[in-house]
Amino acid sequence: MTSTQIDPWSRRYYPREGDGVGVDRVVFFSDAVFAIAITLMAVEIGVPEIEEPDSTHALWTAFAEKGPAIGAFVVAFAWVAVYWRANHRFTTALARMSSRYIAFLLLYLGLVALLPVPAGMLGEYWSNPVAIVIFAIYGALMSSMEVVLFIVADRDEMFAAPMTSRFRKWMITGSLTPVVAFLAAIPLAFISTLAAVAAYLVVAVLLGILVNKVLGPTSS
Repeated sequence: MTSTQIDPWSRRYYPREGDGVGVDRVVFFSDAVFAIAITLMAVEIGVPEIEEPDSTHALWTAFAEKGPAIGAFVVAFAWVAVYWRANHRFTTALARMSSRYIAFLLLYLGLVALLPVPAGMLGEYWSNPVAIVIFAIYGALMSSMEVVLFIVADRDEMFAAPMTSRFRKWMITGSLTPVVAFLAAIPLAFISTLAAVAAYLVVAVLLGILVNKVLGPTSS
């Protein structure tokens, strides 16, 4: 092996340029995990089961009983779609990937793969505060991992373009707003589960607006 060649067994970075096989495989694997998690959430809803196949009333009643599960799917799908889009944009900003980043990414994808479990509990036990709390803790962990991935990518100099200190603070603070929103919803879950979900949405939106106004690129 010449001095200009890189030992494939000891390399720490996988560049996007060139054949880009290492980066492409990570991206394809990430997309597959997101897709499978969403599919499993839909499967968790299941088909309504009735004893009288010709009874319209029984079928409508059984379908209505699936309402919480369908609602949980809609909430979880919208949420994971936002995270997938953020992950997609984040990945396109990378010029390379480090082995350390890939290790943390696998932890993040492990949480994504686990999504059908808390989402299923949310649909099955919508009125139970424990289900809301578990989903909130899960969501806070996923959002925290996004911050970890950004910090690792920044420290390993993986981004294609340099960033200012203000932009870095904006990205990190913006990624932390869902964590705060999820944690703020936990105590409300024991008062009202619907209020907890609504509080999460309100707090997340308000914090997002505040962060964009104070640290965003269009702020003064």
